[in-house]
Amino acid sequence: MIFLTVGSMFPFDRLVRSVDEMLGQKLIDGMIVAQIGDGQYEPQHMAFDRYLAKPEYDNRLVAATMLIGHAGAGTIALALKHRKPLLVVPRLKQYNEHVNDHQVGTARKFEKLGYVLVAYDMQDIPAKLKALSIFGAGKRGRRIWRAASVCFWKHLCLRAIRHVSAHLRVHH
Repeated sequence: MIFLTVGSMFPFDRLVRSVDEMLGQKLIDGMIVAQIGDGQYEPQHMAFDRYLAKPEYDNRLVAATMLIGHAGAGTIALALKHRKPLLVVPRLKQYNEHVNDHQVGTARKFEKLGYVLVAYDMQDIPAKLKALSIFGAGKRGRRIWRAASVCFWKHLCLRAIRHVSAHLRVHH
């Protein structure tokens, strides 16, 4: 089972609709279960919940063989923690999915490090999911996920330090 999650802060109808339509067109194989938040689009070809209580969310995450999600820090951290291959689709400002395009930078960074696969275009999702099915497999994969978790937290800490430093320079 593939678990698609959009998080709890913003809807991501473009992702949910694209995956649902691809399932309907048989461009994606397998079962996908989604957590879709407050989006307006309701899937026709996959089971979904708007929100899940933490225990149920965790159960879905553990049961999943792969994840599809936005490029949010929480989603990436959970995938790394649970050693789940993650296909990231960044939210984009041009579609009013976020206030800016910072998720593109986050996605590029973790893609370059080899920790996630990224679909920058919705049409890339089927091919990326096929690649994701072998991504991080075996002993090398376990080492990658362990190293990625450490790297992820270092990345977040450095980002926070830079942000606070910049904020202090501006206000003092």
